[in-house]
Amino acid sequence: MNDADDVIEIENQDELELNAHPHPMGTDTEVRIAKDSYSVFELLRREERGSLILSPDFQRNDVWNDQRQSELVESILMGIPIPVIYLFENENGIRQIIDGKQRTTALKRFINNKLTLKQLLMLPNLNGLRFSEIPPILQSKLEDYQLNVYIIQPPTPEYVKFNIFERVNRGGMNLNKQEMRHALYQGRSTQLIERLADSLSFKKSTGNGVNSERMRDRYLILRFVAFFLLILNKLPSKIKYRSDIDSFLASVMTFINTTDQDELIEEVEMWCVTGMERVYSVLGSEAYRFAPKSEGGNRRPINMGLFEMLTFAFCFVDLKKIESKHAKNLVEKYKKDIDSEGYLSGSMDTLDYIKIRFDTAYEIARGLENA
Repeated sequence: MNDADDVIEIENQDELELNAHPHPMGTDTEVRIAKDSYSVFELLRREERGSLILSPDFQRNDVWNDQRQSELVESILMGIPIPVIYLFENENGIRQIIDGKQRTTALKRFINNKLTLKQLLMLPNLNGLRFSEIPPILQSKLEDYQLNVYIIQPPTPEYVKFNIFERVNRGGMNLNKQEMRHALYQGRSTQLIERLADSLSFKKSTGNGVNSERMRDRYLILRFVAFFLLILNKLPSKIKYRSDIDSFLASVMTFINTTDQDELIEEVEMWCVTGMERVYSVLGSEAYRFAPKSEGGNRRPINMGLFEMLTFAFCFVDLKKIESKHAKNLVEKYKKDIDSEGYLSGSMDTLDYIKIRFDTAYEIARGLENA
């Protein structure tokens, strides 16, 4: 099997996602959702000023083509109601579209003369025209058209926002949880994760074995960053880990987006890269995989817990003090024992298993330097 064939899954991610449960709401949880309406003109003006953000594409090939965008314009010009748009508002009053991006993008393209109407059935006389070429009365009708919006506002908890987003988008896009996090928590966190996932260090240390198409690579990186900050007590005291991985990752992304500790973000990035480079230097591109379950068995995928554990452990290892062959033998022994015990599969994100994972990482680091 070659490397290209092996770019498939991360071992145990799907099982963890299937086993995840919603965060229970308390009776005092405040969920604030406001109803409003904008004209098309006002909505696009807000986007130009930066007070409204269009979410990025989750799947680059899942966008409306020109015909579908043209049909939306036609529907509005005919007075046909279009579905409600959902916005997410942060503490600074910035609003982000979490459902309705394709509609908003189509309207923006047309009004900016970047879309030529085509294949219209009800208003065929408009085919081949751009916004500046349609009659002024239709230009005004389009700009004045009222869009109904729901705004998820603070202090709605992060896990509630995440759940609402999942419900709203469940019908059409079939997003996984990392794609939803990428949409909801745009900012320095998504930029940091993207840089690390695209880095040569990540690609080499994983042997290009992590599928990037559905942001599995970014999920792997985000988990390491979040646990690195947690284990080293670099998160605010209000961010706790209670075996709820989705709520925890959302809180960490929010923290990274809002903190003024630039040096901390630079430190996290530096240590993530350093850990991966050291792992690759000593163990090669198979470091994050367990051995096949039987002699001659299939090569196993990258294991999430192993990635977190070894990358963390090698942050504390001075390569000048270790002997490569001994290091490989030591790590392989740990991997064999861990695999047989099975605590890096299934429900590996309980609080107890997190503690075991990073206690073992410290133990590996000490063993490498003290041998």
